[in-house]
Amino acid sequence: MDTQTLANQILDKVGGPSNVREVFHCVTRLRFYLHDRSLADEEGLAKIPGVLGVAGKTEQLQVIIGNEVDAVCNAVQASVGSASSDAKEKLAQDVQRNKEEMKKFRIGGLFETVAAIILPVIPALGGLGILKGIITIMTSYLGFTADMDLIKVMTIAADSVFYFLPFLIAWSASNRFKTDTALSLVLAGCLLYPTMTAGLAEGAAPMSLFGLPIPFVKYAASSIPIMLSVWVLKYIYAFVDKHMIKQLRLVFTPLVTMIFMVPITLVITGPIANYISQGIAWVFTSLFAFSPIIAGAVIGATRSLLVFTGMHLSLGAVCLNNITNYGYDIILPVNTMGTMAIVGVCLGVWICAKKQQNKEIGMSTLISSFIGITEPGIYGVLMVFRNALIADIIAGGVAGAWTAFWGCTSNAYVNSCILSLPVFMDEHFMFFCIGMVIAVVLGCGLTIFFGIDEGEGYPARMSFGKKTVRAADVQDAAISPAQKDEAPAVAPAAVDVVTSPVSGEVVILSQVEDQAFSSEALGKGVAVVPSEGIVVAPFDGVVTALYPSRHAVGLTSQQGIECLIHIGMDTVNLGGAHFENKVSQGDAVKKGQVLVEFDIEAIAKAGYSVATPVVISNTASYLDVFAAKESGKVERGEDLIKIIR
Repeated sequence: MDTQTLANQILDKVGGPSNVREVFHCVTRLRFYLHDRSLADEEGLAKIPGVLGVAGKTEQLQVIIGNEVDAVCNAVQASVGSASSDAKEKLAQDVQRNKEEMKKFRIGGLFETVAAIILPVIPALGGLGILKGIITIMTSYLGFTADMDLIKVMTIAADSVFYFLPFLIAWSASNRFKTDTALSLVLAGCLLYPTMTAGLAEGAAPMSLFGLPIPFVKYAASSIPIMLSVWVLKYIYAFVDKHMIKQLRLVFTPLVTMIFMVPITLVITGPIANYISQGIAWVFTSLFAFSPIIAGAVIGATRSLLVFTGMHLSLGAVCLNNITNYGYDIILPVNTMGTMAIVGVCLGVWICAKKQQNKEIGMSTLISSFIGITEPGIYGVLMVFRNALIADIIAGGVAGAWTAFWGCTSNAYVNSCILSLPVFMDEHFMFFCIGMVIAVVLGCGLTIFFGIDEGEGYPARMSFGKKTVRAADVQDAAISPAQKDEAPAVAPAAVDVVTSPVSGEVVILSQVEDQAFSSEALGKGVAVVPSEGIVVAPFDGVVTALYPSRHAVGLTSQQGIECLIHIGMDTVNLGGAHFENKVSQGDAVKKGQVLVEFDIEAIAKAGYSVATPVVISNTASYLDVFAAKESGKVERGEDLIKIIR
């Protein structure tokens, strides 16, 4: 079935194009506002091939599509008409709320979180990064000077996004972590407050608060300090808001939260990147003393990561000290290899990307990185595509080792890019140029070889002898030409299923009395009001959490799904009474194996609800998590929750 056919079938089941008032989409779902909701055939919608589910008990009807939702939405809108400005505004707001569901790569969840935070800022970084490069060309080669008003205005425009990057990161991080945006921006303001910037410029001694030092650190253009601060804010704000008297929350929750958060930001989360960077500088200095080749490989391989964290600034002092004392520096040539590796990786992304948006990102970041502005490439490519980062590390390390081995030097402190070639012209300049070629060619070649994951199964590979084959190619080979002609044009999403651990009546999570569950703060899922006191494993996995009160159990599936089953509301107060565990923490369990038995009547008689939320604790690790059914009866072992990877 092609995209247009799927769109037509969906429109038919929602009452036809004339019944659609608005339609837009988020990360995985078509979202309809209909003139007459009663005309929608939800059961028929759920049965359409390519539709993963139907959700929404409110005015909005949600049709879950998966990765291809954008193409399907375009086809629907082409039949219905363009979405209204109100719908587009809703779309923008909805995308921001769902940024955490964007499936990029993950290493323990860290890079997934970073990518989700950085993504909204990429267009500004990319566009103005190129402007910075244009300014460099104008002032270095075209006769313009820094004191010209034109250059000053252009510099203001180009530098603002980098200087005030903490504000942009605070805004995006607040959406990612689902915390207060205004307070997040206030924390960014604390980092860049004139007292802090003046103290840094003057080299003033740290301030002191209750005996704790507040150092003056360079926070302009940084990202990690404010990310950490907003992450901590999430928990402080939630704790204060939960315990604050309801009538006082509007004013006193922000007040009390900031009383704690400002000192934490200035004393702990803000300076932490600076403390780490000082240690990094010491490590690199020691490495060069031990072995230039090892030092070149390490610096070249980690250059992009240091720029990302802002730690590369600590090496600037080392470079300046070398030039002052010896008349040359050996770190800057290696840094340039790291820059050229990013150039190669961005070129590789532009060549091998299938999606037009990723091709555009590859080209724009290629241009900016080529002239020395690497942040767009780091944020827009390396922090988004895992294999691109691996290619960059390898290419930068090899080229850096080569450059350090030949003793290439710089006679001035410059931005590490191709525009700064004159300062590298010594007797080893030829080897420096060869190093740049190595970095670009290796970075580009490895990126193409590894492939990039654009959310369509790339770059899954399997090895057969000497030939490396993508898993998608093996699947294609097993399909006959006739079958290929009949294959759906809409790529199927990878879907995992969590079955119901209890029998009973399904209730949507928003109707649960406990705000921690109803707000989805603990993860997305669904609740079941049990009809019998038996809880079974919803999948094959391991018991990873078993509470002393025996009212809740956490499991992790073989695929990494983390599921929390919480029997009743506030039943922790029963101290384990009326519950009996049938497994122990660490036990391997099979789907359908009994985990807990409990006495429904006794719990109800004690005054507690037995509504049992079943939530996916690591919801943020997936593209989407939704209920397989939102109402009606369910039996143990029936599909309860679907997860799109």
